[in-house]
Amino acid sequence: GSPARGSSSFPNRSVVFDDPMDISQMTEEQQLEAAMKLSLQEAGPVQFPGATVVHRPPETRAGEPSKPPDPGKTVLSGKDPQDLLVPPVRSSAKKQRGEPKEATTSQALGDGDLNALMRLLFGDADALDLERWLGVGFQFCPRAGLEWGLWQKHGGPCGVFAPVQAFMLKHLLFAVDGGRQERPLALKADDESQSALLAYALASVLFHSTSSSSYAVCQVTCKTDAALPLRDAAQLAASAVTTGDASRFFSVATTRISRVVDAQQLFEQGADSWLSGQCGVLSFLTSLLVTRSMTSVREDMDDPTSPLIGRFGHCSQELVNLILTGEATSNVFDGTRWLGDDPSSGLLVKGIDGDRIGTPTVGFLSEHEAMKYLSVGTLLKHPAYPLWVVGSPTHYTILFSVRRSDAQLSEEAQLEQRTKKVFADHALDEGLAMSTNLGAMLQGVGIGADNLPQAQRELVHEDIVLWEDFISWVKRHFGVSGTRGEATKLQLYLYDGQDPPGPTLRTVSLELNDIDPSLAGGDDDTFTKTINTRWPNAVVTVQQA
Repeated sequence: GSPARGSSSFPNRSVVFDDPMDISQMTEEQQLEAAMKLSLQEAGPVQFPGATVVHRPPETRAGEPSKPPDPGKTVLSGKDPQDLLVPPVRSSAKKQRGEPKEATTSQALGDGDLNALMRLLFGDADALDLERWLGVGFQFCPRAGLEWGLWQKHGGPCGVFAPVQAFMLKHLLFAVDGGRQERPLALKADDESQSALLAYALASVLFHSTSSSSYAVCQVTCKTDAALPLRDAAQLAASAVTTGDASRFFSVATTRISRVVDAQQLFEQGADSWLSGQCGVLSFLTSLLVTRSMTSVREDMDDPTSPLIGRFGHCSQELVNLILTGEATSNVFDGTRWLGDDPSSGLLVKGIDGDRIGTPTVGFLSEHEAMKYLSVGTLLKHPAYPLWVVGSPTHYTILFSVRRSDAQLSEEAQLEQRTKKVFADHALDEGLAMSTNLGAMLQGVGIGADNLPQAQRELVHEDIVLWEDFISWVKRHFGVSGTRGEATKLQLYLYDGQDPPGPTLRTVSLELNDIDPSLAGGDDDTFTKTINTRWPNAVVTVQQA
């Protein structure tokens, strides 16, 4: 369907439709456009990566709990203070900005680095897996009302498209006028604004992948006849990668720069050419790996010998984490853990380090958690913005809200997040801690030592403290209610850019209460269970495409 009539851009905080429609008569795209416009009324100040974040005391009414503070920013101490992203703008503003200030010249990536890079991406390359990546670029959805959406026409790269899409939506939904002359891009984006939006998202990923002001924009090309069938080209590429002769098939032109805005402009200039064409996605991934450095990427990983792209061309968790957080860690829990009883001989496995990267801009939910295979940490479940990549065993999609407040933690959730980190730091095993650590745990959550005797009487059983007992005791101590009160309703959107069957946009309605969703008649499918890993008591209703 077409968007609701009226203005389709965001010039003002108030929105007036020329021909108001009852929401029940709107298509999903029309509902989304209306909701996105109304969300501007409650949006907070723009926070561009690298910009200074000013924390102001929250305004509260008497007797009301204060709102949680703004999320912290990533610590990037090695950045030049002037190395900042700029919001995507239209051509009139681009003329004022001018060309990249830094002279840019490209050099070919050396054969050794090229071989190492392709091995890091594909490992022992399989022709069918490479086929899913060779002919893929960044293209936009042709469907009316979804022009902002990335269009996936091949299996495999969804683990790249979904997080990049999230960074695009972050700007579309939450970048309000912060005193700049440029206005937020129109929801119904034209070719020009699409290019600017994509470039902003790709540059944002590069910015967070390095602690220094050093970036690389790489253009990958294939040394084959354009008329060669894709399957035949993939076989040649797989042979070249496996035999350590990647330069026989690939060439990489690399431009190194010291300002992310110049990377942003180079991406924008190539958005409708090399980024949208063959090897467009590979070009972005190569830019990301060279910017972070292949050495750093392998150091991020638990197993530095494993490839970033696995069987059937699927993205590994390391690759998804690299795009989401700037670090190619192998797990989605908070912090690091030792596998084994003795840290001196055990294996250190790495998750999301909140002390180093801050609060992630985009979150992550996983069907694997719904199936009890893993546990996603608090950091990825509670990102700075209401944007979540949803991972399944075979695909990635993007779940989002148009209301910034939907990402904010309640007082209870903030306390539980802080307490969980303290308990994990002293845990003997999952959900268990020794009683000798009880005093340190109380101190870690801000409870004075005079409360230790009472805590020992009520929490210690055979020298063990259980997590469920500890968090309940801490909540009672701080007077935090475990009940939610009246039911709250949320409306989320699920975008899937894969064709077939899409691209599709579906509404996901949540009703939050204190009733077990299974008793309330909620669906028992895997997607609903995945949503319940973030909103445990939500009754989930998904409008089918």
